[in-house]
Amino acid sequence: MAEYRGKNKHREAHPKIVVWSHTKKAEIEYFQGFKNYLQTPLLVPRKDIHWKPQDLLDAVAEWKRNPENICEKDGDQVWCVFDVDDFFKDSQDELLQAVKTARNNNIKIAYANECFEFWILLHFKRTSAQIKRGSEIEKEIQKEFKKNGLREFKKNQKVFDILLPFQEQAIENARILFPSNYEKIDWTKVLSEKGNPSTNMHLLVEEINHLFGSDKNNI
Repeated sequence: MAEYRGKNKHREAHPKIVVWSHTKKAEIEYFQGFKNYLQTPLLVPRKDIHWKPQDLLDAVAEWKRNPENICEKDGDQVWCVFDVDDFFKDSQDELLQAVKTARNNNIKIAYANECFEFWILLHFKRTSAQIKRGSEIEKEIQKEFKKNGLREFKKNQKVFDILLPFQEQAIENARILFPSNYEKIDWTKVLSEKGNPSTNMHLLVEEINHLFGSDKNNI
């Protein structure tokens, strides 16, 4: 295995995961909560505020080209998380080109169609009915929060600690709606109306658990 990056050259390298978001709240707060829970510096949530996810993908591809930012030979990974919302409908070719740019730069994508709140909802129930972002899905989550004796749900609140006991259920529910093989994703389908609802957020969550979950205090 490659050497650890830093002053202590005798230490083995530990791969890190950099998770990028183009929003100020929701997704980045979730992965910051994940980082705090695992107590690892190797999970690195970062945000680069853009209105469109394609702008984020392009920006992160540019960031990744700097060899000082990432070390793939040590197993480092770069993920971008975003909601589909209307971005595919409004700019299909542009978004698909950005997805291609991400693939060509070995950047993985964790998306939610239609919105990140769908990943939250999967912690409590599985549904194949098309969802709408905003008050409709927020009301559904609120019902599940009340049913499980949790405090009131509010959009963009910090939810990782609240959702943690239900994480395995969310992964199981997401698997049923999404192929387990990242390389076989049909991006045109999953980002379109036909892909509503779906998410592959569980693939990123599973990778984080795989790398950091079992020995989080031994790094």
